[in-house]
Amino acid sequence: MALEGPVVNALAIAAGVLLGLLVGSRLGEDFRDLALRAMGLVVVVIGFKMVWPLTAPVNLLVSLVAGAWFGERWHVSEGLETLGNWAERRLSRGNFSRGFVPATLIFNVGALAILGSIQAGLGRIPTLLLTKSVLDGVTGMVLTTTLGWGVIGAAVVTLVYEGGVALAAHAAVAALPPSVLAAFSAEGGVLIAALGVNFIAGRTMLRVPNLLPALGLAVLLAWVGRWWPGAGL
Repeated sequence: MALEGPVVNALAIAAGVLLGLLVGSRLGEDFRDLALRAMGLVVVVIGFKMVWPLTAPVNLLVSLVAGAWFGERWHVSEGLETLGNWAERRLSRGNFSRGFVPATLIFNVGALAILGSIQAGLGRIPTLLLTKSVLDGVTGMVLTTTLGWGVIGAAVVTLVYEGGVALAAHAAVAALPPSVLAAFSAEGGVLIAALGVNFIAGRTMLRVPNLLPALGLAVLLAWVGRWWPGAGL
């Protein structure tokens, strides 16, 4: 079910807000930091599982390096950050928006939401969004203790956004042959593992949004490999 992951994610955010209103202030910063790094380990494992078995390592490497070049040239990561800052300045008015806007940006402006929704839409078990649900639940709880109950509104936006991406990916499954889907999944697995590395490090070691163009290049190379077998290495 393509919408299973987005629904669980939205419910986890709502549950996190409720817990934040009730007991969020009792959780220490050390616990939150350790929980984040532990979830990073799980995200890395999920990414490796999506990559294996690797059938075209050269194509994977070429698309990743070329995608990084395009991402850096187009400043994808900086663009997302600028968009988030602009939205926060424009919409942050009133008590509700004080929690709603930052939470919406945190939960949705990033590679984890995109990749997780795509995984769900491809008909796979939405392990990434389920993991993200735990992360968002804890984050929602923490945000609620500092920014107020407006964080609950982000759950609705997350459901609509991730659900839309998942449904679009689900529709694309019928148009893509298995070999192309496998290449797309493997490239996505690498990016997911990179997200896990950032969680474990507690800082941005890899600008994952700047690697997103690699997904499109992986699909392109896989299509080329179908008609020119010698290109798929």
